Amino acid sequence: MSVSLSRPGAGRYLKVLFSLAIPVMLEQLGQIFLGTVDTYFAGRISDDAIAAIGASNMYINLFSGAFASLSVGILVLMSQSLGRGDKDHANQVVRQTILMGIGVGVLFGGILLALGPQMLALSGCEGDLLGLALTYYRVVCVPCVFLCLTLLLSGGLKAAQNTKASMRAALAANLANAVLDAVFVHMGLGVFGLGLATTLSRALNVVLLLRVYLRGCGPLKLSPGGWKVDLPLMAEIVRYSLPVMFTQIFTRFTLVVNGSLILHLGSSYYVANSIATQLINYNCLPNPGFEAATAALVGSSVGAGDWRTARQYARYAAFSAMTCMTLFSILLAAFSLPLAGLFTETALVKTLVSQVMIFMVFFEWSSGLSHVMTSAVQGTGDTKYPLYVTFASDVLMRLVASYTFAYIVGWKLVGIWAGTVLCFMFRSLLLGRKFFKVCRQKQAETAAAARG
Repeated sequence: MSVSLSRPGAGRYLKVLFSLAIPVMLEQLGQIFLGTVDTYFAGRISDDAIAAIGASNMYINLFSGAFASLSVGILVLMSQSLGRGDKDHANQVVRQTILMGIGVGVLFGGILLALGPQMLALSGCEGDLLGLALTYYRVVCVPCVFLCLTLLLSGGLKAAQNTKASMRAALAANLANAVLDAVFVHMGLGVFGLGLATTLSRALNVVLLLRVYLRGCGPLKLSPGGWKVDLPLMAEIVRYSLPVMFTQIFTRFTLVVNGSLILHLGSSYYVANSIATQLINYNCLPNPGFEAATAALVGSSVGAGDWRTARQYARYAAFSAMTCMTLFSILLAAFSLPLAGLFTETALVKTLVSQVMIFMVFFEWSSGLSHVMTSAVQGTGDTKYPLYVTFASDVLMRLVASYTFAYIVGWKLVGIWAGTVLCFMFRSLLLGRKFFKVCRQKQAETAAAARG
């Protein structure tokens, strides 16, 4: 994949991409800040509190894959509908997805409530750590319907290429979370207070997003009518979303197993990984921005039958994501030791965090390329192929490689991350090849039809 910034039209493509991506990056910054604030205040309680929150978040991340899949389904269907100029269908997609999201959120909340102790024990939590983790888990994971609705509502705004509205709601909610964290910890509520602050901020986010839809946002406006269940449309949403759901679950299942592998290395490694993950999340800020922009722009271009433009947007998005992530990783790695010191005073933990951060300087670009290519393929309406690739790369390759590098080669925590890098590279290769092949074929078919 070659990209020339001097190519005619490059500035136009980049301007559109960044205008959509930057608000999503800022929104993601707010989400990461939420996790960082929780980790910071947990560190003021104890290292076990950090591990407890990390163990709980592994499972909310696992089940949020289902929510994210509905968000991708709404993004693909709406962007293609809006590309065709069908605003009524786009608004109907929003309504049906919200109804489905409430049902899925309540269902998964019940599952998380029923299986909480067993799931946390499976991740390696025991004794006092299990008690701390269960406290946070119940107040954050069980009311996960708020997280589900947040993802769906913000996904609809991204499909309409209005990323600023969801950014403003997310930043306001996360500011509220930071304030509530400080208040509740000062009141002595411990990890329960941190979890309560997270859940309340998510509820606020939902309220702010619903307000945007009710007032009207470009082609989108939720009206009191039209909320009757539309089974055929729901079936279409499921057809797009179900493969994405399994894709997300496979990825998050891998994270849970990786977390267990790390925990068995020792608690210091687990704490170091929790801190490193929080810091590397800042390296990954470009990912959600360029993912959302790619899916929306590719989907809109495909809906309009313009496959050449779809291909160009994917190329420039991949180039931009890889460049931004590499620059971010260099900056954070340079200050990895003092940044780790914000969360812990343990020398071994700080050293382990620094090792991971320096290692990822050389390979962070692979994450950006992988995520953009996944969104590009999904934007064409093909959500099944990324599922197959994710199963092969995450479940088969990543776990085997992580175990091999960490335990057999002896790289320990760095070995876990080396397995992750191999997974990203393999996924990028297969998805990129698939996307550009489809674009060339469709472009040739369009040209042949125009001549004939």
